[in-house]
Amino acid sequence: MGSKVVRWLTSPAAVVGWCLLVTVVAALGANLSLELWHTGGNTTHIWSRLTEELPLFLLGSLLVWLVVVLLVAVLGRLWLGVGITLVAAGLIGYADHVKRELLSEPVFPSDLAAFPGDAGFLTQMVGTRVVVTMVAVSLVALAGAVLLGRLAGKAFPHPDRRTHPRLAWSMVGLRVVVAVAALASLAYSLQFHSPGNYVRAAYERYGAHWRPWHQTMNYTDNGVVAGILYNLPMPAMAPPPGYSEEAMREIVARYSAAALETNAGRDPEALEDVNVLSILSESLSDPTRYGPVQLAEDPLPFTRQLMARTTSGNMLTEKYGGGTANVEFEVLTGMSISQFRPQLTTPYQMLVPHYAEFPSAVRFFESRGLRSESLHSYTSTLYRRAEVYPVLGFDEIAFEDDMRYTSTIDDSRFVSDEATFREVLDRLGDSDDPVFFNVVTMQNHFPTAGKYDDPIPALGMPDREADAHLEHYARGLRHSDDALAELLEGLEASGEKTVLVIYGDHLPPIWQGTGMTPRMKHETPFLVYSTFGRHEVEQLPTTDPVHLVNHVLEAAGAPVSPYYALLAELEKQVPAMTHDYFIDPTNVQREWEELPATSQQVLDDYRMVQYDLSVGLRYSEEAMFALPLERPPS
Repeated sequence: MGSKVVRWLTSPAAVVGWCLLVTVVAALGANLSLELWHTGGNTTHIWSRLTEELPLFLLGSLLVWLVVVLLVAVLGRLWLGVGITLVAAGLIGYADHVKRELLSEPVFPSDLAAFPGDAGFLTQMVGTRVVVTMVAVSLVALAGAVLLGRLAGKAFPHPDRRTHPRLAWSMVGLRVVVAVAALASLAYSLQFHSPGNYVRAAYERYGAHWRPWHQTMNYTDNGVVAGILYNLPMPAMAPPPGYSEEAMREIVARYSAAALETNAGRDPEALEDVNVLSILSESLSDPTRYGPVQLAEDPLPFTRQLMARTTSGNMLTEKYGGGTANVEFEVLTGMSISQFRPQLTTPYQMLVPHYAEFPSAVRFFESRGLRSESLHSYTSTLYRRAEVYPVLGFDEIAFEDDMRYTSTIDDSRFVSDEATFREVLDRLGDSDDPVFFNVVTMQNHFPTAGKYDDPIPALGMPDREADAHLEHYARGLRHSDDALAELLEGLEASGEKTVLVIYGDHLPPIWQGTGMTPRMKHETPFLVYSTFGRHEVEQLPTTDPVHLVNHVLEAAGAPVSPYYALLAELEKQVPAMTHDYFIDPTNVQREWEELPATSQQVLDDYRMVQYDLSVGLRYSEEAMFALPLERPPS
């Protein structure tokens, strides 16, 4: 009897059954690991997921199981495939946990795709010790899986091709069939946004509720696997109702007339000898805006004084604690992230590289006679800028390795603003032609604690760790403030005409648990200053990044194209917008239904143009970026 049981347990059918059971348990465990990381080990939520929302959990586990069986079939090693899946789930879960802690958003498929190129930068974000620990734990887990596989192999040996050729080839055939079936199923699942996709339909049948405006809720309510599927690439925008070549001609005519009206008081040659300097100042914000915080000294005295005597205000940024490239994209293209589908989380990674050319202010300034240049004082791999900048039209691009000045301050690992601005002044001085110069700094990038020898003492943060981050961040701001003063002194002394726009991309991720309002977490300062002519003193309501180029043209007294006339009208009606709400001219948040009909009409025009220029047929591109004739086209 005993020998029969042993023979049955080691028979091919039983071995396949045991393997199947192991893969199912591994898939359930991997999915549970993702959920545990995402919820911070919230057992109440996990229990609800396993009881009230069990179908959603099982759907996610089924998709993970397809990954497990694909790996097992391809590798031909059960425990190695299981080990890789569990390690991958742990790493993705940890990445999601860290990103939510720092940036208040989950990990996206685009983050996972960008990881190989950004690995060094991510190491700096979380610390070398954490990365080394993660790698060590992963290697130990994989080694354990291999060892377990060898032990299991002794009890359940693979069929030998010499002694059992038919059985051995049958197993190979089975692996091929399983691999093809799993791969095809996963490929179909990745078409999550295709009309009639059965995977999406199954999720919705069993209670998934998609929240395009809040991706963390998508992951929390529907499962991490569902959240990742929901954020897979898809067309950036749906075609607006009525989109056609004729509709675009009508919009062009409307805003050509508006541009002609604006240009009546402007000099057509205004940019002929003017440099335009656009500076994205990493994590520039004003911590004194948050009432409970007290700093021993003002970190931004010069910036504050400058903002009081020129066009300035606060800008509504799309993300908190990150998303630098998204704000840069909005400034350079005039296209708002809020008008794209929520799944388009990073245009620099998911949209722009798919085109040979992409409409932007870069090409507009070049059409007005300016040479274009871009400088980012860090690696070229971050956000695929080395690929994106040429598509946007930059003549020359430079990164940290191309810079003459790369000094840092105290224990900071990032190039200082002072060094970056020295580089800018040198490069402007080297050019005989006027330049549109796009600059991205890195000095104040997170992490902030431990950077400087003389942090500015602070009170009012929830704990000592938060105090340390704020104190060093504030000192970094003061270094940036001093560097800005030196930059303006250099620009004034050069004798060249320059219009400067400088803006913050986001707040640093140090305000968790402080009670800061959600809107304040998304507002950063900006200012527009010219070294010549009359300075307009205009304190603007909360403004969108897409409007900054218009304020540069206004400061220079330069004419606008129909595209910038449209943006000017949009700013009058809706100064800023997010996926969730709009800001009206009185600086009040509004829902779509609360906007007047005139504002809704301008927004409809803007959406139509953004669709046309980004993913549409670009019927309007040439006319939208050209200065209009005396009579608008009919």
